[in-house]
Amino acid sequence: MRRLASWRTLAALFAVVLAAYAGLVGLRVLYPIAYRAQLVELSESRGLDPALVAAVVRCESRFRNDAVSVRGAIGLLQIMPETGAWIAEKLNVPDFTVDRLYDADVNLRFGTWYLRSLLDRFGDVSDALAAYNAGPNHVVQWRAGVGTTFPETEAYVARVTRSVPVYRFFFAAPWLLRITPSLLLSRCSEPLHGLDFVALVDVSYSTT
Repeated sequence: MRRLASWRTLAALFAVVLAAYAGLVGLRVLYPIAYRAQLVELSESRGLDPALVAAVVRCESRFRNDAVSVRGAIGLLQIMPETGAWIAEKLNVPDFTVDRLYDADVNLRFGTWYLRSLLDRFGDVSDALAAYNAGPNHVVQWRAGVGTTFPETEAYVARVTRSVPVYRFFFAAPWLLRITPSLLLSRCSEPLHGLDFVALVDVSYSTT
């Protein structure tokens, strides 16, 4: 009887461990992560929360460096070609070509720079995320009481915000990433978004 009880205890423990592991794998499917070292380094160099950047990447490209939106936005942080050229000029990046936006390092460098500029400009994470999604000119108008926030933008900000605690959990326990497979299958409920170059360029504002 004791041996049977021991086997039952072990079986129950194994079931708990298996369920916990399955839950972690499920999180990796829903909240993928790649390019972790580059993402953390660039985020911290710009004073950004790496978990916030990871959350934005998740809802922009699902961590696919080859992602291209229907509007032509490219890469991890879905940067439009015109926007990439504009940011390259601001960052004094020579010989910029559109193909460089497929490079994870370049895309993360450009995207984190832009996100930092939006945070500096608006001083609020939600407004910065809304500007990343819809363009800063729209956020300026909404703040002034002109028009209403796009439902799509509200949903985007909510999705990114919900994702941040999960990525903080991953970054706080990196060993979890080593024991679970990397499955880049996460899907956002909205189409991929690229930076809106028309809305981005605002003659009343300049970031150097």
